[in-house]
Amino acid sequence: MTMVNTAMSRRALLLGGAALGGLAALGSRASRADAAPVRFGIFGNAQKLEIRSRSIAKYNELHPDAPVTFEGVPSASWPDKIAAMVAGGNAPDVITLGAPDMVQYGSRGALAPLDPFVPALFRADLFDATVLDLGRMNGKIYGVPIAVSIQGLACNLSALQRLGLGEPPAAWSYEEFAKFCAEIHRADPQIHGSHDGAARLDTFQMYLMSQGRSLYEGKKLAVTADDVGQWLDYWDKMRKSGGAVPADLQAPFTGTEWPNSPLVKGKAVFASIASQDLAGGYQALTKDTLSITTPPSAGAGSSPGYYPQPTSSLCLYAKSGNQDAAVKVIDWFVSDPASARILGLISGPPASKPALQAVLELEDLAPVDERVLKYSQAALAKALPAPPPQKAGRAIEDLMRRVNEDVGFGKSSVQEAAQAFVEQGHALMRRA
Repeated sequence: MTMVNTAMSRRALLLGGAALGGLAALGSRASRADAAPVRFGIFGNAQKLEIRSRSIAKYNELHPDAPVTFEGVPSASWPDKIAAMVAGGNAPDVITLGAPDMVQYGSRGALAPLDPFVPALFRADLFDATVLDLGRMNGKIYGVPIAVSIQGLACNLSALQRLGLGEPPAAWSYEEFAKFCAEIHRADPQIHGSHDGAARLDTFQMYLMSQGRSLYEGKKLAVTADDVGQWLDYWDKMRKSGGAVPADLQAPFTGTEWPNSPLVKGKAVFASIASQDLAGGYQALTKDTLSITTPPSAGAGSSPGYYPQPTSSLCLYAKSGNQDAAVKVIDWFVSDPASARILGLISGPPASKPALQAVLELEDLAPVDERVLKYSQAALAKALPAPPPQKAGRAIEDLMRRVNEDVGFGKSSVQEAAQAFVEQGHALMRRA
């Protein structure tokens, strides 16, 4: 298999996933001299994959005796692709996973802990303990965060200026947010205030944490049908006031299909986002000036409920026959200043201390990156402790989207949808 070079085309990136099933991992650990190239599997949009491929190309340039094959796959295709490869026993040596998926694969024995490689091959001391804990399960390191994400609210500053409305306040309640969003729609009936945030499970979790509550209690849901009903009703009223986009505008966008985003289409001014997605997803697709601001909170003076998350984590495939070399690539990608200067803020503020310092010293950061960095550093300083990831997390996310769409399209009442979420959510948690 040929290695990706720095001039990779968008077509090549989008088709790069075709190579993912082509190599079987070696059956036993081999020396670097005898081993096949390390397979580095990662997901993202075309822009992120192109930049990340340049980091791996730099590694290959600096380590010609330890080649790495970059296997980039579009985000929407990655969950099915990696599931098939793990099931077939031919996953890449380095697997990139989100928090819920890391728990799933780690609990099934598909990932190898990195602790045996510390400190010789993986420099764990380059991370704050709270950051490295984001990749721990049962006390062991199963994932190394690429960058640290925090929730925010994307805001189209150009649209607000055109409408003659001022910038949003530095802090506001859900009630104040709803009034501001309805005012946007009154100013221009063709524009809605916000994406429909009800479908985002992390936003619902923040709403609960802002009240000092939690979505989960151990391996159970900690919410009632009334709790879920209040959340769904808030957004149903937002849709009816024009404060949130209607269901038919929201449904094509489930989180990563950026061109389908109501914000990108000019149909919404605000969108709940992960901090890294402003520059890496939204801003690249619009000429309007976007910024990131604080999400609403449950009441005056309370936290918005935001918490740190790994944007994604690099994990070691348990069946890799090239584990030493793979761990060295993981360490370089997330911590080496040369890698950090290439990656910049494409994934958000780097997780390791030397990588973050290298990015802070860059003199050519784009204005949108500067806004994200400023927001992220301020928000992370005030963030609440991250809730533990759940094995059923991805399934619960899909469930929340489905029940909210049922309300939005008039297929069920708020009360029916809330009851369905709780009943089916409990079932998903039991099966996880």
